[in-house]
Amino acid sequence: MFNFSISWLFFWMKGRIEVDNQSVRSRIPRLLVWIIPYGMVAKDVALDDIKSTNVKGKSQIFPILLGLVLIVLGVLSALNNGLGLGILAIIIGIILGIAGFKATLILETSTGQIHFDVPVSQKEVLFRIKKEIENRQKKPEPKIKENQVLEDL
Repeated sequence: MFNFSISWLFFWMKGRIEVDNQSVRSRIPRLLVWIIPYGMVAKDVALDDIKSTNVKGKSQIFPILLGLVLIVLGVLSALNNGLGLGILAIIIGIILGIAGFKATLILETSTGQIHFDVPVSQKEVLFRIKKEIENRQKKPEPKIKENQVLEDL
């Protein structure tokens, strides 16, 4: 089982991906506007269905630009006697800007691609998940015949 933070701001909220001999299961909280948690996304992919895995970096332009705008507005507000509001806008802008940088685990299946996005600081966890998936695909669980369990007793 692999646990990872889903956001810079809510570092205590964890997503979970489990890899076993049959499937890859995930439970990852959703984020609204890249920082506000709501709901949960659960996915289950059969291990035999996964053709390839890949880990990539990803940048989302909108949260980065929104963060930069808030930082600029915060600096201007701080210079014009709105120090408290300016500092708050700068902090929110930095958090939103950082949230635009993600690492993505891509599972290529017969039906399409499945993406798992995490903050870029959690990229190492995605590499460990990728390695575990590849190891499980190389060493499948031994097949047990239907009568073998009764014969062993």
